[in-house]
Amino acid sequence: MFPYLGGFGASFNGLVGHLSGNWDVWTVNPPGHGPSNLAAHRRLGPLVRCYLDALREILLPGAVFFGHSMGGIVAYHVLLAMADRPEFWHRQPGDLVLSASCAPRDLSVAGHAASSEQDLLRHLSGFGAIPTEVASDPALVSYFLPAFRADYQVLEEAKRQPAGRLDVSTRLVLGEHDHHTPEGTASAWQDYLARPLRTHVLEGEGHMFVRHAFGPLDAIVNDV
Repeated sequence: MFPYLGGFGASFNGLVGHLSGNWDVWTVNPPGHGPSNLAAHRRLGPLVRCYLDALREILLPGAVFFGHSMGGIVAYHVLLAMADRPEFWHRQPGDLVLSASCAPRDLSVAGHAASSEQDLLRHLSGFGAIPTEVASDPALVSYFLPAFRADYQVLEEAKRQPAGRLDVSTRLVLGEHDHHTPEGTASAWQDYLARPLRTHVLEGEGHMFVRHAFGPLDAIVNDV
């Protein structure tokens, strides 16, 4: 499971606790996020290589990669990189689930990494990316905000990358009222995929449904 902007492994605790299948779940703590003491990566390539180094130790054939928002884009790039790594050829993941993930070319991320603290907090609070209790605590803001800035720099680079055709079975899960995944997101993602994309739309949901729409997500993942 690959976390959203500013997120880390524990961001998926709620969903993991509600999965009904017999899953062996691994979550990602990106450098500079949550409990990680490493410096946050500000470039896409080093972040992907970091994940590949970790996955080399644990990955089994037929795994499902699940990425919410930014996590879906990072998971896509990790899978692309795996196709060029002989050590992964005999244990390729079987499926990718893109949850509330905008197609890379449609990302609206320009300028956020360098915006003022006030503007960045206002932007993040606007779509639920940062809890109110964090945004109102100066100590927590200084702790968490560098991870958000680094993530936006990674996404700016991801937006500029050419669309590689990923040959993995993929599903896209969207919120009905998610303004961060614009109309046409499914057709835009199809340009990045070699196989037909299957899409699910969660009625009444916005962008951060991964925090509470546990029943529908459990059903989709189990169907995968």
